[in-house]
Amino acid sequence: MTVDPVEVPRVAGHGTVLDELRLDGARMVSVHHAAGLAIDCHAHDMAKLAILLDGGATERSGADLVEPGRCEVLARPRWCAHANQYHAEGARSLLVELDDLPRPGTGASLAPAVARLHGLRLIAAFRARRSERTRLARAAIAGAVAALGEAPPPRTPAWLDHARELLFARIARPPRLDELARAVGVHPVHLAQAFRRRWGVAPLGYVRAHRVFRAVERIARGEPLASVALEVGFADQSHMTRAIQRARRSPPGRLRRTMRAASRGAP
Repeated sequence: MTVDPVEVPRVAGHGTVLDELRLDGARMVSVHHAAGLAIDCHAHDMAKLAILLDGGATERSGADLVEPGRCEVLARPRWCAHANQYHAEGARSLLVELDDLPRPGTGASLAPAVARLHGLRLIAAFRARRSERTRLARAAIAGAVAALGEAPPPRTPAWLDHARELLFARIARPPRLDELARAVGVHPVHLAQAFRRRWGVAPLGYVRAHRVFRAVERIARGEPLASVALEVGFADQSHMTRAIQRARRSPPGRLRRTMRAASRGAP
């Protein structure tokens, strides 16, 4: 699902604005992000609801790494530090800018089906006829914000948080599952199952995803591919190439070229 561009696209932040709708206390804007664009850690003075329309993107905030599903609402409170990477095909997003969210930081607890429902409502409102757009947009935004306010905060045992902190701190040389389990005082099988239930990925998958993100950051800075591979924990450059190809749908060399083109076009 895409949004047709207005006659003269404008550039805002790190994307090209295709269309926008201004409301009292809110702004909806569709944005195109260039293929391979990598944005270093930053924060905004506005809260945002982000809905991926097409393409691919990955966002990191602290130890959290999110690859949003198409049309799902991703909530980001104001001043939330995060970094973004757009995949080889680029991306289009619908962003809703707000003063703040009711319970900052709880947006990730929306179930995927609920997040998609509100994302589709926001998209439909934004694409509605001009005569109905404002009314529908206000209702869709109010519904999404209410859902975020009612969403239960995620409950994570202290030992499970500690396990993830240990992995995040040692992405390049992570402990084995049995070592990690001993460090937090639980059985390895229980740890693996609890980790997947909480974050939707196994501990090894979490490590791989962060390695790819860190590798892409370094590649964007122009560092040699072979040294990047070793420093972020891959066995060799070929191992890194396969991982990035799977995750970003482009080998590192080609991705670097698209990154350079994207950075030249960014403000």
